[in-house]
Amino acid sequence: MTSSTKTYAALFAALVIVVAVIYFSWIRPGLKDEPVKIVEAPIATPEAQPTPTLAERLSERLAGTTLKTSDTVVRELVSELSSNPKLVAWLANEDLIRRFVAAVDNTASGISPTSQLDFMRPKGKFQVVEAGDEVTINPKSFDRYDLATQVIVSLDTDGCVALYGELEPLIDDAYAEISPPGSRFSDRLEAAFDHLLEVTPPSGEIEVKRKVVTYVYVDESLESLSGAQRQLLRMGPENVLLIKAKLRDLKAAL
Repeated sequence: MTSSTKTYAALFAALVIVVAVIYFSWIRPGLKDEPVKIVEAPIATPEAQPTPTLAERLSERLAGTTLKTSDTVVRELVSELSSNPKLVAWLANEDLIRRFVAAVDNTASGISPTSQLDFMRPKGKFQVVEAGDEVTINPKSFDRYDLATQVIVSLDTDGCVALYGELEPLIDDAYAEISPPGSRFSDRLEAAFDHLLEVTPPSGEIEVKRKVVTYVYVDESLESLSGAQRQLLRMGPENVLLIKAKLRDLKAAL
């Protein structure tokens, strides 16, 4: 290579370097770098599955049953849970599933379920014992609830849980008639259990006072209980403890 050729080559190399410097120092910064976009493949969302119908949710044993026609099969199934003849008498009532659902919902809200469970109302009158200015509940008043307590305690726990699972589609349908959207009956059932389990029966005589045609508790801690809790308390200390033990068994099994 001649000296003139070397000179041109050196000038050309210098020119390339200059152009590169100008481009990257002056021109390139003027062209804003675009961030590299990473295009992710869209996540496939599963197609919404149609809500199963009542017929699809029912067991073979309940096939063809609706809320309107459920009383017959419910009587048959519930009667298997206890040999107490009083249970059969209770089951003679109508709309058993709707009554059960409404009673649980009321109890969870602190409302006495007596309007749904009127068939459990005891016979005989509420009695008191008056000793001077002190008025206490006559223990015989609690005896009126012994039979109802015996029926409740006699229910087979495992059988109740199994039957509840089988009747749950019908129970959910009944609850949907009275509930706000998005609420679940199972939550209300648990709330009802917890609400009644809060009741602690007092020891000793229970003092009351007359209020117009009824009696109220003198102890404000008892009188301030909800209607559902006071209804349980009216069954008497011994019955309350028996029923609470059964409720704990059922809640644990469920």
